[in-house]
Formats: sequence, structure tokens, C-alpha cells
Amino acid sequence: MRAELEPLLKLQEIDLKIKDLEAKKAEAPKRLEALRCNLAAREAELAQLTAELSEIKKRKIDIEDELEIETGRLNKSQQKLSSIKTNREYQALLKEIEEIKKANKTREDEIVATMEELEKINISIKEKEAEINAMQKEVEVENLHLNQVENEINGQLYTMMEQRDAIAKDARQDLLSRYNFLRDKRGGVVIVSVTGAVCNGCHMNLPPQLFNELLRDEKIHYCPTCQRLIYAKTNDKNGD
Repeated sequence: MRAELEPLLKLQEIDLKIKDLEAKKAEAPKRLEALRCNLAAREAELAQLTAELSEIKKRKIDIEDELEIETGRLNKSQQKLSSIKTNREYQALLKEIEEIKKANKTREDEIVATMEELEKINISIKEKEAEINAMQKEVEVENLHLNQVENEINGQLYTMMEQRDAIAKDARQDLLSRYNFLRDKRGGVVIVSVTGAVCNGCHMNLPPQLFNELLRDEKIHYCPTCQRLIYAKTNDKNGD
């Protein structure tokens, strides 16, 4: 009866290879997905830096405009000094001039600080752009590699499916139905050998009478525990 299991053993071997290939095909895009995710994160960081740059530029322009206005007011106040006749008005204007000078000094310091900020952010933007360019090239290379891998796997799967269909025609249909029913439930391993009365699928002992019948090889047997199709392992070159 072992001969009746041979087509299913070949089928099982091909199905396990197909399963491995499908797993590789499912795994293949993950590196590309990770690279794209990292690239999107870097692009978001660049957008954030660009927004900060724009905000700082706007703040610098606002401060410069204020400084220009207050510098004009300072000049007018200084010119007005010579025309003031009372000491009280003179002292008040002097105080106002000093306050304008103090405020303008603060504005000048802020302008210098914003210029330093702009310089740092511009450097960060250039570094980020270089990083993104490198990652974009890496994504392109990985995408080409992925297409190549998927094409190779699809080619192998097509060939194996053709082989599978041809082998399935030679299988006993009731055994094939059982094989198909159990294949996903048993991780793709439906036909297993038995060694010393132990099923090599579930590693449980067979009843002695069943094992003796299995050795006689007069009919198809199933493991009473895992329901797999079983055969006695032999020492000849055709045994597993």
C-alpha cells in the first residue's frame, strides 16, 4: 500500500516547497516597507525643519521692522532734545531715549540670535536632504530587487503548480481528498513515517496491533492520534 502513498508523498514535498516560496514572497516586501516608512519619517522631519525655518525668518523680519521704526523714533527724539526749554521735559525725553536704546539693543540681540538659529536649521536641512536622497536611492534599489525576487518566485511557483497538478492526477482520489483536508490543519505534513511504533507526525505510540498491520503493508492506515496517513519506515533506499 506504500505505493499508493507515493504520489501523495511527492505532492507533499512540492506543497512544502510551495509553502516555503509563498512565505518568502510574503516576507520579501517587508524590508522595502520598512525603508519607505523610515523615508516618510525623515521627510516629515524635513517638513518640520522647513516650517521652523520659515517661522524664524518671519520673526526676524518682524524684529527688523520694529527696529527700523524705533530707530526712526529715536532719531526724532534726539533731534527734539535741542528744542526743549524746560529741564523737566528734557529729563523725560532723555529717559524715553534711553528706553528706546535699551529696547533696540534687545532687538539687535534677538536678530543675531535668530540669524544663528537660521544657520543651524539650514545646516540641519541640508543634512536631512542628503539623508533623504540616500534613502530614496536605497528604496529604488530595494524596489528593483524586490521585483526581481518576486518574478523569480512567481516563476518557480508556476512550475511547481504545474508539477503538482500532474502528480495529483495520479493520486487515489479518496486519499487526495483526505490529504487536502488535513494539509492546512497539520502544517502541510499529512503523510508521515512510523519508526518503532511511534508516529513521526505527532510522536505518539501506535497500538501494537495497528503497528503490526502497518508492517504488513496490506492497507492504508492512519495515526489514531493525529489522523495523518502513515507508513512503516524501512531501511531500504526508498524509505524516508
